[in-house]
Amino acid sequence: MYSLELLQAINDWQATGIGNNKTQIAEEILAHSQSLPNKFKSLTSKCYRRVALNGMNSVLLGANMQLPETYSSWSFDKSVAQNFNGGVPHKGYQGVIFELDNKDTGYSVILNLSELFNDSDFIEACERNQKNIKSYKSGIGYFMNSEAEVILKVDNLTTKQIWAYGGYSNSREKLAEMFFGHKPNSQELIFFDEAVKNANVKIGGNWVTGAAKDRIVKLHIETAQRLTKKK
Repeated sequence: MYSLELLQAINDWQATGIGNNKTQIAEEILAHSQSLPNKFKSLTSKCYRRVALNGMNSVLLGANMQLPETYSSWSFDKSVAQNFNGGVPHKGYQGVIFELDNKDTGYSVILNLSELFNDSDFIEACERNQKNIKSYKSGIGYFMNSEAEVILKVDNLTTKQIWAYGGYSNSREKLAEMFFGHKPNSQELIFFDEAVKNANVKIGGNWVTGAAKDRIVKLHIETAQRLTKKK
């Protein structure tokens, strides 16, 4: 059931699947997974995908309410999406986490890797063939099921599917100045740091969800549509 060709394709996806060759690898997985049971080709719950948008794609999303999508990795674990590739993208990029409900339409499951890695026969096949799988240690041997991953083909990502926005707060010094109403001295900074710690607040990159996220989405759409109308 688990051919060497399938194992190699899965390994290639985990090792290099986010590159330009992801379509080719995904289609290799499709070609060699036809005989697998349906439980490995279904979506059992909501899943999440973290995207770093540049200025052009960010405006496109806001103006059109959607972005074209293709084969991609999603995770059943929100924390994987939040912390993927360093968490909130560097300034200059807009971090967005999309949520896809298994009851949605417009997607197909290529392979549920999370379910696959919970199958003892699959793990045995990986271990038995690891010497024949190229770059095994940087693919299956490295990731295994650490990312609770499912490979999907999605038609479009929409603003309605945005679960979180990534952004940055002001610097520690600037926030402390706003807190005290003046430029803080060293003792006040120590007090401020303790207050931040007690409040369990994170300074720097952070993900915004819920009502605050909804306000940002609304502002994003309005700004993007205004910019595109000017052109």
